Amino acid sequence: MTNGQGLLQQVFGSLATFAQQHLAEHRQRQERLTALREAIEQAVDASEPRIRLVGNYAEKLVDAVETALNYSGSVLQQLPLAVLLGARAWSRDPQVNAFFATVDDVRATLGESPAIHTFFTDGGHAECFALMLMVKRETETFGAVLSGDVVVRDVRRILVSFSQHRLFFPAASEAELREELKQRMLVFLATRALERINELRTRRSALEEQRRQLQAQLRALRGHAQGLRPLVSTNDADERRAAVLEQRLLQTEEELVAARKPLGTLDDYLEQIRQVLSQPEIYLQVRSLALRLNRLGVRLPPDSPEPGETLSLIEFDSMGEQRIGALVRFVREELPPVITTASF
Repeated sequence: MTNGQGLLQQVFGSLATFAQQHLAEHRQRQERLTALREAIEQAVDASEPRIRLVGNYAEKLVDAVETALNYSGSVLQQLPLAVLLGARAWSRDPQVNAFFATVDDVRATLGESPAIHTFFTDGGHAECFALMLMVKRETETFGAVLSGDVVVRDVRRILVSFSQHRLFFPAASEAELREELKQRMLVFLATRALERINELRTRRSALEEQRRQLQAQLRALRGHAQGLRPLVSTNDADERRAAVLEQRLLQTEEELVAARKPLGTLDDYLEQIRQVLSQPEIYLQVRSLALRLNRLGVRLPPDSPEPGETLSLIEFDSMGEQRIGALVRFVREELPPVITTASF
């Protein structure tokens, strides 16, 4: 074999290896696309369906959707197992006791959701799993504290309470609930992308209206200069005002050019959606909270000798709004009876 033949074999061998790698990568990407297709379509439906007109829109979103789903999965891993709600749980479980001021509050929360009643009535289920969201409040108060054998009065204390309990997404099992939440988080992020798009649209429209008004004011001012205005007003004042309007118009037009760039084409819309889904932690933050509370809901220092229980909580933060989240489960018998109004 000559040196030339050996060199050709190396070249063709390298080309064959490159082609095989490229084919394997393409096949792998198509498999990912197939696996994530339903999730991609959910994200598109919840944000901007028109981006389906963009060629290969699904392929352009596959990485971002996968990132969003992976983040959702990591969030769900932080959620502890479902907490049992009910009258007996309120008296025995420190966490349930901390969540609700009275046992009647437990039953009221379970009974006020029409979705929960429908779940039991139409599905014939004996047990329900759901996501419970609450608002945590901390109130400053003063009380007596036992320090050794001495009672110290007027000690500053923090009272922790939970309110605005709401139940979401009833499911027949915890696994089903977690899968539902994973999909819901994706849709939530997609709607955040839609909100971002709407904000950009609103900003663009406001600048367009501002430009129209400035142009109208300039036309009116120049029109007055052609009429009788010079007889009742100095040219210097009109010229100064015209200069101010022209400067504002120039600045507005520059801002308008910048505002139009993010949404110039459908590809730009797709890019806005991709950016949000690729950075889910910006739009949905999750924090772990450890609170040590006594039976009355007073927050205790970690080293306090006063009897108390440490609660491990999960706080969701989205766009400045915080909620405590917990997975819960309960049986049909814990719901209060539905009161019907008799008709005559």
